[in-house]
Amino acid sequence: MANQLYPVFEIPSIWQDDTENEQAFKPGPLFDFDIGDFVRDGSNRVIMCDGRDEYILWVLKMLKTQRWACPAYSDECGIDAEDAAQQPSRRAVQSAFERTITEALLVNPCTERVYGFDYEWSTDELEVTFIVKPRNWDAFDVNMNVVT
Repeated sequence: MANQLYPVFEIPSIWQDDTENEQAFKPGPLFDFDIGDFVRDGSNRVIMCDGRDEYILWVLKMLKTQRWACPAYSDECGIDAEDAAQQPSRRAVQSAFERTITEALLVNPCTERVYGFDYEWSTDELEVTFIVKPRNWDAFDVNMNVVT
């Protein structure tokens, strides 16, 4: 080996298995959907929330965003609630909501599963309840009201 023209050495591996870190949400600003603004402290600074709360805020944002309503959003952003609510029968409406909600939330690699859909109809409103299971945390329930 001493007579080799070029030196030989080990090349270190720079690849690491950071799949959990890639799929974890970072802390972000806390948003209040009731007032439509970020939550602020007494000094008017935006309050930050942890990764789990940021993921829940992302889920709520997807459910409140009408898909294809704004050209700035990608095709995967939001649900098509307008089309789902206009289906000819209650069963078709329920199926369309389940499909569009599941598609929208599974776009995110942090979402493991969306399941347990339950529907409660009233005269002019539909309440959709379901469970979202993120990859890194416990599942949580989501309630969504839709005016029909």
